[in-house]
Amino acid sequence: MILTHLYKKLFFFTIFFLMFVFVKSQRIKDSVKVEVDFSKKIGNVNSMSGFLHYDNVRLLEKNIKELKPKYWRIGWSYKSPDDIPYLRSFGITPILVISDLYGYPGKKNNKNWPHPLYTDNLKTLITSEYQKFKNTVIYDIWNEPFHQAGFGDFDKVEFYQIFKKGHDIIRSLPGGDKAMITGPSLDNYNEKEMDDFLNFCNSNNVRVDVLCWHEFRDQEGLKDFSKDMIKLRTKILPKYPKVGVKRIVLTEILNQYSMLSASEVLHNFKSFENNDIDGTCKSCWAESDGVFNCNNSMNGLLDKNGKTRAIYWAYEIYNQSLKNRVKDWTNYDQASVFASYDKNGGYIIVNNNSGNKVVNTVVKIKNLQSVFGTTKKLDLKIYEIPNTREEPLERMIFNKSQKINITKNITEITIPAINPKTIYYLLLSK
Repeated sequence: MILTHLYKKLFFFTIFFLMFVFVKSQRIKDSVKVEVDFSKKIGNVNSMSGFLHYDNVRLLEKNIKELKPKYWRIGWSYKSPDDIPYLRSFGITPILVISDLYGYPGKKNNKNWPHPLYTDNLKTLITSEYQKFKNTVIYDIWNEPFHQAGFGDFDKVEFYQIFKKGHDIIRSLPGGDKAMITGPSLDNYNEKEMDDFLNFCNSNNVRVDVLCWHEFRDQEGLKDFSKDMIKLRTKILPKYPKVGVKRIVLTEILNQYSMLSASEVLHNFKSFENNDIDGTCKSCWAESDGVFNCNNSMNGLLDKNGKTRAIYWAYEIYNQSLKNRVKDWTNYDQASVFASYDKNGGYIIVNNNSGNKVVNTVVKIKNLQSVFGTTKKLDLKIYEIPNTREEPLERMIFNKSQKINITKNITEITIPAINPKTIYYLLLSK
């Protein structure tokens, strides 16, 4: 009995020890390396900044100017025809969701709902909208047609016929042959569903200028996203040349768990850029008070009082990074880096999207003479964007300032520690 008791104690001690070591190892990531080369400029970078819905878009003018979104997807919260030219005045391409304006069955096979295949309602609606906007918007014919009872939950043949009907109505209108149409707006990327849809379009003279779906994968799931995009571009799309896909836009991104994570959105943006996505729109979800942020909060970047959150600053520094982007590299797959410059200096974003505390991050910066000429000393300022989620963050948190030397045109900066889900922003100037 004593021996058995000792064995039990030894067993539990061993389990406890292993758990302690495992947990500790999960908490710390050591010796992350980052390299940036300011002499290797990357070509045009597509902006991943974009949003979904609003209440009164004119109240967001200051934020629009700061964040410069590329796309804005609108539908049931669409308010005024004048909003379209207003959005376009900022270089934004509106995506108009026809099904949001048409209305949804609310439940599968709702007999009281005017089905778009068996009534003239769809033709009446599309004709009216096209007469107002012509080719100043991208037409998104039906939102999330599969798996979602409230949006229709159609079978394939039913959805394909609805999409073709909407497509043919637009193409038949004066100038409609030049309209931009997007679909299938799936609620997730499903290879077979996408392949079947493209096959139908290719066989039925349906031209889809912009391929779109909703992409809610994050962290490890982004690796599968990259694999899917390689196959989509190299194996699937080449089979269907008549469909005429010119762009891929992810018309909703970030799931309900990641929706307010500053680090997560930047990690997503990096993956989307690497896979040549043309743009994205941030999705909206219910926050802790139960209110969906499809309102004037820019899908949660602002709180209910209009105050900025951490994720707002992630969008702002990302937008700044689009100009004069340069080559970067890191040895940690849960880190993402964005480096750029302008006439005022150089900028480096180091994003720790992991659940680990990262220690001893070494940032090696090469060829600074491309930006600063023969200058041998620079001012370095470091700011931090913590993981504050719903809490407001008035501005990025100042971390430290120091002088750095450029030796043989290479300088190294060591960041002692970056907390989980935290972004560091490095500014270099004369």
